[in-house]
Amino acid sequence: MKRVVIAAAMFAVLSLFVLPAVADFFQVRTALDETGIDQPTLARLIGTGELLMVRENSAGKLQLVTGGILINRPAATVWKTVTDYNNYAKFMPSTAECQIVNDNGNQKDVRYKIKFKFVIFSFTVNYVLRTYFRPMEEITWNLLSCEDNKIRTTYGSWRFIPINGGTQTAAFYSVYSDITGVVPGLGSLIRKDPTMETAINASTVLLVLKAVRNRSENPAWVQPQ
Repeated sequence: MKRVVIAAAMFAVLSLFVLPAVADFFQVRTALDETGIDQPTLARLIGTGELLMVRENSAGKLQLVTGGILINRPAATVWKTVTDYNNYAKFMPSTAECQIVNDNGNQKDVRYKIKFKFVIFSFTVNYVLRTYFRPMEEITWNLLSCEDNKIRTTYGSWRFIPINGGTQTAAFYSVYSDITGVVPGLGSLIRKDPTMETAINASTVLLVLKAVRNRSENPAWVQPQ
């Protein structure tokens, strides 16, 4: 599978629909403003492989990683996959458990148990995300609580854009997680090599996008063990 990493030339196109940063307090959970998208252009870009864009603040600190993928199913099908929290352990990468613990309609608290392995370290973490829904279009979330404060900050979003008359969906997943406290010494490693934090967030984005595409296109698909 080809991967398209958005470089300088691509930023000119993507800047039409990526929300701007707000000084050093850039906390954008929503990746896109679809009203500014030319759909044929978007379809061509996302049709060649996964799109990946990294946003940093003026000091070079990672703020948000956004990835996009083309899914050969309508947005309603993709929405059903992404909101199928009770089955996340079957198809979402690194997810051991997931369940809604508080349901207020379009605001839900979702608890996750994540088992994560990245090159030289691994960890297990339990946390709850307060999640907001705009049906068939957008999901956003913020960290509500985390066991032992292992994850200090996390926020992100899903956006679903119908493509080709609604037969396909451009799915965009944005996330930032501060995981410097998940294992002893990781924060020191990231301070020495900030690209490690970007790599972890970016690899997570790509894995999640592929899992959602696979599950949406084949409801029986499960994450390989």
